[in-house]
Amino acid sequence: MKTVFRGMALGAGYALALASVEAWLFVHRLVSMNLPPITTPAVLGSLLELALGAVLGLLLSPLLRLRLGWLWHLAALALVWFGLSHLTTPQSDFLFVVFIVPPAAGFVLCLVGHRLARFRRWLPATLGVLAVLAAIGFSEVRHLNATRSLPDVATRPPAQPGAPDIVLIVLDTVRAANVSSYGYERDTTPTFDTLAREGALFLDATAPSTWSLPSHASLFTGLFPSGHGAHQENRKLSEGPPMLAETLADAGYQTVCFTANAWISESLGTARGFEYSDESWRGGNAGRLMMSVFRLFDYLGFSTQDKGGADVASNFESWLEARPEDAPPLFVFINFLEAHFPYHQLPDGYLREYTARDRGKLRKISMQLLADQFGDSDLDPVAARDPARDMYDGGIRYSDELLRRVTDGLRRRGSLDSTVLVVLSDHGELLGEHGGYGHGPSLYEPVTRVPLLVRYPPRIEAGTRVDTPVSTVGVKATLLELAGVEPQGPLHVSSLLPALEGRPAGAPVLAERFAVTRGSQSDATSSLMRRSLRHRSYRVGTKKLIETSEGETFLFDLALDPDEKRDLAASEPAELSRLVDELATWRAALGLPALDADIEAGAAAELDPAARERLRSLGYVE
Repeated sequence: MKTVFRGMALGAGYALALASVEAWLFVHRLVSMNLPPITTPAVLGSLLELALGAVLGLLLSPLLRLRLGWLWHLAALALVWFGLSHLTTPQSDFLFVVFIVPPAAGFVLCLVGHRLARFRRWLPATLGVLAVLAAIGFSEVRHLNATRSLPDVATRPPAQPGAPDIVLIVLDTVRAANVSSYGYERDTTPTFDTLAREGALFLDATAPSTWSLPSHASLFTGLFPSGHGAHQENRKLSEGPPMLAETLADAGYQTVCFTANAWISESLGTARGFEYSDESWRGGNAGRLMMSVFRLFDYLGFSTQDKGGADVASNFESWLEARPEDAPPLFVFINFLEAHFPYHQLPDGYLREYTARDRGKLRKISMQLLADQFGDSDLDPVAARDPARDMYDGGIRYSDELLRRVTDGLRRRGSLDSTVLVVLSDHGELLGEHGGYGHGPSLYEPVTRVPLLVRYPPRIEAGTRVDTPVSTVGVKATLLELAGVEPQGPLHVSSLLPALEGRPAGAPVLAERFAVTRGSQSDATSSLMRRSLRHRSYRVGTKKLIETSEGETFLFDLALDPDEKRDLAASEPAELSRLVDELATWRAALGLPALDADIEAGAAAELDPAARERLRSLGYVE
């Protein structure tokens, strides 16, 4: 019995050493990406690893009877843990560190602990606990020290009489091509489709960037990424640009935020101006797969059932039900992350809505797709396409169900028809097109073309359709116009409302992505898929120009070539020159830097009068 208890103690000790390493790797990942702390999975994961270590130590306890049994026991623990990590982690140069470093480092730390125990038996365990707590505490203190700007509720001015409530919902990572309203063959979005029939649907809306931080920052500031400065090369929004929530708070609105997406947080500047931020991303779903014990549970079929969307919806419903009837007008922002990878983290009914494959096979493909986002993996891009699409569509269907819960809550309150409701996505997704998956590397249409609807019965006629290209950066100006509130700073795109009447609006239709420095093994051959380059696209009608920071230009006609496979730059030099000149005019007018310029955070310039006059002559501004 003594041997059994000793085995359990040594197993728990090894797990504690390993947990401290994983906690610091977790924190390092968050800090390197400038993300806020995600404490719950780190704490829960460490406790579960202690329990798992004790069980493994018990099973391996017969080794303690050998000569130097403690060393054989420790080596066996490290090998078993390495094997479990290898089994549950897809092959990737980046993720190799995730499964090789903690077991090896845990082994080394236990050797050090064995020597320290000669002086004080309690010293190794104490240092292990302190190491885990220090990692968690470091991340939390860093978050608390971040600059915050909360509206002063006590001095909130009265809103204008009749000011409408505003609800802005982002269905994260949902591309327009897989939404029923845009002609998709699957019925993925019944709620979105109903809302679109009751309001205005924009058939050709372009997101300003390819991932959450820059696109949400653009949504809230009304500026393109190189104007507000939050993107791949600067993962924090500066304090300069006025935020949508700040402007509405100054106009008497109550401003609240519900999201499981950690890129919308006070420490990054993207939640600035919200009186209350729910921060569902702090819960147990975010970041779980960075820890080996959660990957093991996931492998065994005990994975988390979603990415926090159910909590977001429930928290909003509870908050709305408790809201006083005489409260000031409301601006609420909601983000649902459910279509984002890893695709298999969905309730089972939605995961297998469009496929008969079992969860284990889907999980394997999903994890391969996740690994592919961080570098080389053993992914077969052709074989992955159908299951990736099936899981992704399940995520869209689940996002739409959560959207239904939000709108049903507004209906129960009796406020839906007097509320300005905007539903859109921050970016789309590649599902095998151009040999890629995910949404980081390119400005191809599957990544930038997103759904967008605006519903407000007092001002917008049901069934309105807008087929001219527009930028979702114009959503801020649109909401302020419908609320009767003046913007507090420059906006790169004006209100989209004139487009409802066939007048110019929604220009310029730009998208930008900035460079991510990675090893050459993760950089594609094609310039348009290369992570180490900056890209900027420009849409006019059916024509699309893409420029790179190496001075390359590409031209596509989306009407004749919707898959963007035929570059027309060489065959249509006059058209290419025209669009290059127009883009240069827009850059001068908006104060946007060249792609090869040194980019600093935050500075949007006023429209240059000469450039504005040229744009007026081209019919882009009134």
